[in-house]
Amino acid sequence: MLRRRWQTTDAGSVHARSPRRRPGPRRWIGATLLLVACGGADGPEDPPRLYVTSGFTDRIHVLDARDGTTLRTLSLDRRRTETDEPHGVTVSADGRHWYATLAHGHPTLWKFETDGDRLVGRLQLDMPGAARVELTPDGRRAFIPDYWRGGLGEESRVAVVDVHDLTVAAMPVVCPAPHHAAVDPAGTRVAVTCSLSDEIVLMDAASAETLARVPAGPDPTAGAPRYTPMNVAWSPDGARFFATMAGSGEVRAYSRAGQPEGAVAVGPMPAQIAGSPDGRVLVVANRRGGSVSVLDPATLTEVRRIELAGAAFPHGVALDPAGEVAYLTWEGGLDEAGGVAALRIGTGEVLWRREVGVLTLGIAYLPGRGRGRT
Repeated sequence: MLRRRWQTTDAGSVHARSPRRRPGPRRWIGATLLLVACGGADGPEDPPRLYVTSGFTDRIHVLDARDGTTLRTLSLDRRRTETDEPHGVTVSADGRHWYATLAHGHPTLWKFETDGDRLVGRLQLDMPGAARVELTPDGRRAFIPDYWRGGLGEESRVAVVDVHDLTVAAMPVVCPAPHHAAVDPAGTRVAVTCSLSDEIVLMDAASAETLARVPAGPDPTAGAPRYTPMNVAWSPDGARFFATMAGSGEVRAYSRAGQPEGAVAVGPMPAQIAGSPDGRVLVVANRRGGSVSVLDPATLTEVRRIELAGAAFPHGVALDPAGEVAYLTWEGGLDEAGGVAALRIGTGEVLWRREVGVLTLGIAYLPGRGRGRT
């Protein structure tokens, strides 16, 4: 039987409300003056934000995407004497919520409102580990792989969570050490990277049933994985997907059905990959190469490689909605900080870089909100 644990924070608790008195004229006047003082009913502008996970400090750093200024820091530390590693982070398409995973100890999915970054609930997952988190486009479901490398090849699961009430809808056994379960733009198909079995599993998003098991590359070998697929980006039309191969230093392309469509060499041990909304560009963080690869997905070629001097182990990638700026995390090490860099994709120019946390892995982008927008 699956364990379903729903914990609501004090701030997110539901209380019965007593009938509200209609404010008199003086109260309306006070409210009007307050709105004027705050700049109108629409409120002040909110800058675009970056949510960044710091695995060794059990924190989420919230940055201003324009210049890297830290807006706030949130603790996900459930065990004060242990490192639990915030790993994955994502923002819902409507911009109302964001979610983060805690990978170790008590693997947990955390749910926050973007308005004030208020924690509204968390779900403890019945699995040894929790890697990245991905949402369906309608924001109703999350897919969280159990990245259980300690299982030594034993097949593990993907948690399928209804995020409205944080309940587990399914937890199918999929493959050994799945790391990323990427949902296609239509919200109907999920590509799961299986790092220890050199394959990609295609799942039906509604039923969580396996549709196909696809070899990651030609000439698969027994024993240690040769390709080690880690992360996926779908094309905007959902016709193709692209997977990073940490073992072979490639990005490989597949049709929607999982048929191979080519490969391109990138830097050593590519980690996360992200594509622009218009499908014009792909950006890859090369973890061992200390660099970033910019790819043309149409021709499957590397058009630019950007070196990140002094940035140990690039890992996470997020793009702005225009597909002009890439935000990269680098992990750092036990004796050095990780951080975030903003790069102009078209030229490779570094717009800003900031040291943030340690073992800086996941990153997600939230567009800003101007006056008059919701």
